[in-house]
Amino acid sequence: MERWCETIFSFGNTIRRFMKERKLNIDILKCIAIVFVVAVHFFLHTNYYGRPYTFKSIFLSSFIWMIFMTCVPIFIMTTGYLMKDKTYSKTYFIKLLPVIGIYCLAASIYTFFDVRVFNIDYLGKLLVNIFSFSHYAWYVNMYIGLYIMIPFLNAGFKSFNNRRNQAIALGVLVLLTIFPATLSLFNNNEQIFMIVSHLIPDYWKGLWPITYYLVGAFIASSKKRSTIKELFLVILILDVLSVLGLSVISGSSFGIEYGVLPVFLLSSLIFYSVIQLRVDIKNDWLQKVVLFISKNTLPIYLLSVIGDLYWYPKIVEKWGDFANILPKFPFIVIFLFLQSLFITYVITRVLKFVQSMIVKYNK
Repeated sequence: MERWCETIFSFGNTIRRFMKERKLNIDILKCIAIVFVVAVHFFLHTNYYGRPYTFKSIFLSSFIWMIFMTCVPIFIMTTGYLMKDKTYSKTYFIKLLPVIGIYCLAASIYTFFDVRVFNIDYLGKLLVNIFSFSHYAWYVNMYIGLYIMIPFLNAGFKSFNNRRNQAIALGVLVLLTIFPATLSLFNNNEQIFMIVSHLIPDYWKGLWPITYYLVGAFIASSKKRSTIKELFLVILILDVLSVLGLSVISGSSFGIEYGVLPVFLLSSLIFYSVIQLRVDIKNDWLQKVVLFISKNTLPIYLLSVIGDLYWYPKIVEKWGDFANILPKFPFIVIFLFLQSLFITYVITRVLKFVQSMIVKYNK
C-alpha cells in the first residue's frame, strides 16, 4: 500500500514538472473542453433533445450546442497530441493507476450523494457505480481501453513513413467511423433515406475515439500554419451550415453524437486553432488556476454530476420549459462549473494533507 501511494504521488510530481515544460495551449484546450462538457450537460438536463426546430429557442440554441459538442473530441485529440510517442512498458501501465484511483475516489463521493448514508447499501451502490461506469463515467470506460491501445496505435500510425500515407489512413478511418454516423442522420423512415444511411458499412462507427486520437497525433507533427482569423471564420461558417443542414434533414434536435461529420470538423478546427495560438499568461494567479483546472479535468468532470443531479430537477421544476431556462444558461453553467471546481479543490487539499501525514509518519 505504501509503495502504491509513493507511485501515485511521484507520478503527480512528474506531471507537475511536465506541465511547466509544455506549451500552455494544451492546458487552455483542456480548460475549454471541461467548460464545454458542463455546458453540453445543460442541454442534456433541460429537455433540449428531440424537440422540434420550429421552437425558436431550440433552433437558436443549436448553434452553441454544436460548438459545445466538441468537448469530448477535444479531450481525446489532446491525448493524441501528448501521447503520440508512448510505447509499452511496465511504467506505462503503472501510470494508469492514478486514473483508476481518481475515478474510484470520485465514484465514492458522488455515490454518497446518491444514497446519503454510509452503510452496507452505500458499499453495494459504490461497487455497482464503479463497475458499471454509471453517471458520467462512460468516458473513463472508454479512456482505459484507449490508453491500453495507445502504444499499439502509435506504432501502427508511425509505420506510415510519411504524412501523405498518414493522411490517407486518417481518411479511411473518417470514412468508416465518421461518415456512417453522419449518414444515419438522414434516416427518417423514408425508404430512400434508409438506403443512404447504409451506403457505407456502419459496423466500425463505434471506433470514433481512435479517429480523434490519431487526428491529435497527426496535428502534433504538423508544421502547416493558418491565420486565426481564417480558422475562426471557417468555424463560424461550418457551425451555421451544420445547424441549418440538420434542421433541413430532421424536424427535431438530435441526441448526443460525437462521431458525426460536423462535430468532427468543428473539433479538429478548434483544436488546430488553439494549438497555433501564442499563449503567455503573465498573471501568476491566473496561470495557477489554468494549470489546476487542466490537471484536474477528470475529477471536475466526474464530480459535476453531483450538481447536475441536484440542481437541474429544481431548475426544471421552477422554470419548466427549455425556452424559459435558456436565458439563464450562462449563469447556470458557470455556477455548476465553479461548484465542481470547488469540490475538486477541497478534495485535492485533503489528499495533500493525507500525503503530508503519510510522509511525516514514515520519517
